[in-house]
Amino acid sequence: MRGGAVMAGAYQPAEGQVAVADGPTNWRKSGQCESQNCVEVALDKAHVAIRDSASPDGPFIEVTATAWRAFCAAVREGELRR
Repeated sequence: MRGGAVMAGAYQPAEGQVAVADGPTNWRKSGQCESQNCVEVALDKAHVAIRDSASPDGPFIEVTATAWRAFCAAVREGELRR
C-alpha cells in the first residue's frame, strides 16, 4: 500500500515482484474459512495485499484496489468457474 498507513515503513517491491519484508498489519480472512488454509487480505484505499494464511510470515502480493474489485466481481458473477 504504497504511501498508505497500512504499509508505512515496509519494503516496497518493484513492479512485478513479490514483497517479502514487513507488510500490512490489518490482515483479515473470510468468516467462511474454517482452517489455516485460506487467503487473507489487507486493504487500503488504493491497494490490496494478498497472502496465504498458512504462511503469515511468507511473501504476499499486492494489486490495485481496482483490480481487486474486478476480481471479486468476476467471482460473484461466476465468471471464474471451470
